[in-house]
Amino acid sequence: MAKRRGKRSRRQRRILNPHRKIQQVIEGADFINSMPDEILNHILSFIPIDLAIRTSVLSRRWRHAWCELPCLHLRTTAKGIDQTLLSYRRLKIMSFKLCVTHEVTEPQFNSWVEFAMSRNVGELSLTGLLFVYETYNGFPDCFYLSSSLRQLNLVGFDMRPGCTVSWNFLRRLTLSCCSLYDESIANILSGSPNLETLQLFYCDGLLKRLDLSKSPSLSALEIYGWSERSGQMEIVAPHIHYLNLKNSDVGPCTLVDVSSLADAILRIGLNRYRPFMAGFQQYADVLQTMVLKMLAKLQNVERLTFRGGYLLQILSLAMLCGVRLPKLKVQTLTVQTNFARSVIPSIARLLQNSPGLKNLEVHATYVSYIEDADLDEYLRISHGLDSDTCWRSKHEVFPTHETLRFMSDCNGAKMRLLGSFLRLVLRNAKRLEKIVVWLGDSYFSDEQMERLLMVGTLSPNNNVSIEFK
Repeated sequence: MAKRRGKRSRRQRRILNPHRKIQQVIEGADFINSMPDEILNHILSFIPIDLAIRTSVLSRRWRHAWCELPCLHLRTTAKGIDQTLLSYRRLKIMSFKLCVTHEVTEPQFNSWVEFAMSRNVGELSLTGLLFVYETYNGFPDCFYLSSSLRQLNLVGFDMRPGCTVSWNFLRRLTLSCCSLYDESIANILSGSPNLETLQLFYCDGLLKRLDLSKSPSLSALEIYGWSERSGQMEIVAPHIHYLNLKNSDVGPCTLVDVSSLADAILRIGLNRYRPFMAGFQQYADVLQTMVLKMLAKLQNVERLTFRGGYLLQILSLAMLCGVRLPKLKVQTLTVQTNFARSVIPSIARLLQNSPGLKNLEVHATYVSYIEDADLDEYLRISHGLDSDTCWRSKHEVFPTHETLRFMSDCNGAKMRLLGSFLRLVLRNAKRLEKIVVWLGDSYFSDEQMERLLMVGTLSPNNNVSIEFK
């Protein structure tokens, strides 16, 4: 009993002692204050710079802690940026991000760029808005002469270097909403001998030929939404291994040489397409020519991805008009599509023309598409073909897009449709080893899933595995 009272009294002393918790808080603060500067700077780098500056009031140790941050991400007024840079003391900046949110003068903006370059910045990101773009005459020469830059991200600038570019250690270059020209890109590429990744997002200008033949280190190229106003651009990239190409309209990008390509992701958007409008017949011919030329350049790729329904529909249209698709060496094929009738012929033929295909990944989802009525009218007027006969001859089990919309809430119908698609795949891909189907917002019961998995066991190729995600 005395033992229990002793334990109780010690517990009471801990609860009744108000100084114990205060001491723990002080010890916690001392622990943070005792951290090395590198760790303290690392912690502060996870919060916005304006909040990091406010920590200077916490204690004498914290007064100038933010001034040594390795990363500066600024999104404020010109006065706020000037005050921040005036107090900053670190000689080497790992990452400098500047987003102009208020009107600034060219000397102000250039002074900030010069500051970053003088601190041997490794990763630089600059974003200018329209008012800067209209009045800005270009970066200072020191911007184009850097031996420290590893990554560069520019948004909304007119790229016309006033000197010979020297970015000897630049690895990644991202240009978004920038104006590009043949001479300037040639200057940038020749001055970036170690460039590995080039990303061009929604750019325009007068760039007619993107020649990467003298950039042997450049292995990855991404182009999104090349502006139709800029006209057609040729891509000469014999060394790249990875290509992600999203055309915004008809024929802005033409592949001339991608002979080393191993992994390609393709998507086309039809900004000019309006359902049921006259003129689609001529539009369809241009689309087929573009897609077929593109596919012919991808015969040696090992991983091929089609995103969206437009591209598959256009290939189906070409097939129904008697065009032969090229043989492919694809080992992994990924398609983002629905299971409408107008995409099925092209998928079946891609499987047939890829004898080495081992893996198929299907993202079953809603995609933008060309209206079935426009496809039918093209076949009838331009080629004298009966649309019902064309689509139903081999793939009548698959519905039109209009019918597909009414099936969105019927799990039983969607399950039967997916089963039909799996059977089509297994008939046309003889050496397939694995099928992965991403179901999106579709939900099937355990019994329905088992029935779908049974499709694989009924195939002549019993080694194929089917996985749903």
